[in-house]
Amino acid sequence: MVKLERTSGILVHICSLPGPNGIGDIGNEAYKFVDFLHECNQKTWQILPLTASEKPSPYSGTSAFAGNPILISLEKLVDDGLLVQTDIECSRPNFGEHIEFRQVFKWKYSILNRAYNNYKINPIKKFQNEIDAFKKSEHYWLDDYTLYMAIKAEQKNQSWSKWPKELKQRDKIVLEEKRQEHADIINEHIFLQYIFFRQWEQLKQYANKYDVTILGDMPVYVDYDSADVWANQSLFQLDKRTSLPKAVSGAPPDAFSETGQLWNNPLYDWRGNLRKTNFDWWIKRLKKCLETVDVVRIDHFRGLEAYWAIPIGTDGKPLSPMKGEWVKACGDEFLTAATKALGDNLPIIAEDLGHLTQEVFDLRDKFGLVGMRVLHFAFAHWPNNMYLPHNYIPNCIAYTGTHDNNTTIGWFRHNMKEKERQTLIDYLQKEGDPERNINWDLIRLVLASVADTAVLLFQDVLDLEEGCQMNDPAFTPDYEENWRWRFQWEQLIQSSKDKLKSLTYIYGRHLPEEALERPDTEAGVDEKTDSIKQPKAY
Repeated sequence: MVKLERTSGILVHICSLPGPNGIGDIGNEAYKFVDFLHECNQKTWQILPLTASEKPSPYSGTSAFAGNPILISLEKLVDDGLLVQTDIECSRPNFGEHIEFRQVFKWKYSILNRAYNNYKINPIKKFQNEIDAFKKSEHYWLDDYTLYMAIKAEQKNQSWSKWPKELKQRDKIVLEEKRQEHADIINEHIFLQYIFFRQWEQLKQYANKYDVTILGDMPVYVDYDSADVWANQSLFQLDKRTSLPKAVSGAPPDAFSETGQLWNNPLYDWRGNLRKTNFDWWIKRLKKCLETVDVVRIDHFRGLEAYWAIPIGTDGKPLSPMKGEWVKACGDEFLTAATKALGDNLPIIAEDLGHLTQEVFDLRDKFGLVGMRVLHFAFAHWPNNMYLPHNYIPNCIAYTGTHDNNTTIGWFRHNMKEKERQTLIDYLQKEGDPERNINWDLIRLVLASVADTAVLLFQDVLDLEEGCQMNDPAFTPDYEENWRWRFQWEQLIQSSKDKLKSLTYIYGRHLPEEALERPDTEAGVDEKTDSIKQPKAY
């Protein structure tokens, strides 16, 4: 079983960091955020998936292994001698407060292309050697990904299902010809992947130096139009004639959507070739993720136990999510194989939310995985609701809300039913204006709970209201209002940092060394009287 320490942390994705280039990245602002976490004694930084994507949603990707080049720091490329500052400033659009993804994507890739061309003209010996080593160590996914990206550009960005037959079905001779034909484009993608993982490893080492753990995120599913499905078609439920999905992923009606959710990912062939290969692709994916972050949350963990399969209609389009059905997966066999390959006590957080059954909890507990508790889900049914703090267990991570939730202030004002709102007020025994400091009331609840780790939505620490939600699952993943939020340092006022630091200390999520060294005399329980002694002032 993975045992977490009693700590707390913050949930905010890389792209939500401040900076002049239209989107957060893994440069100076990320280091500044680590400094903030360290200053306020926060030990966890939870992020969203880092994988390569051409869409706003980090849960949609062109590869389950590749890093997202859009998160590369341009300023660090200047430090490396691959760009000069004027390369960035002379062409940079006047970006607004929120992420304008298409504009950022087009502009930033043009600057990344310039860095690659500069490298070709004046190759740096150190980088040459490191890129050669990178190609060898990562070939198991890098070869397919870079070739896929090159062919996709050649095919005018069409889905691989619309490529010529010899490309769609991966004719070896034709693919080798394409590899030679597009060698420069492939080398550029290799270069960008090397740069991404080089910058990311430097940031992760910096965070770990200050005792900050990076909690990553990995969606259960991958996109159909991705290098993963194109290169591993036999592992998915695809029609052999058309190479199109036989059914797709989604969710039944729930609190987020009365008609269910259509995610449109292809489904794994769990009981076919995945099982025959002893889940080799999945294990490699998990291993790569755990090389990139310290702990990983598996999004939609319940999909490893059973998945919601939405049929494809006669017109080739998915039916309504309400027409889906639950189908058993092979999560037990997969996790057994994963522990044999990667070791016991896998540092995995199970997103055990949504439509849950006892079988999902049993799968989680059999492998000693850590579950989640989200306070925003706590007040519809009580007092036995598992999301209420008095029902928490130590081996879990407690949240105020997740990236799919409104801010606590926005949730209290607009998303709660009156009965739920009154339940929360009663639970807090709150007098006066119930909205006053409601975000800090919930922060206090999760920090005071027995959950080993508490993770706070950064918007709540910043006292932000409606309009700062990262994602609303009721809309499609690429809905123009999703994935656009960014914070500004001016929003993080000193009183909020002081409150965060104080509450973290009060509820034992960070104690000074002297309090930990002498609990019998300076802090803790007096053995003679069973009374609580106060620790030294901090």
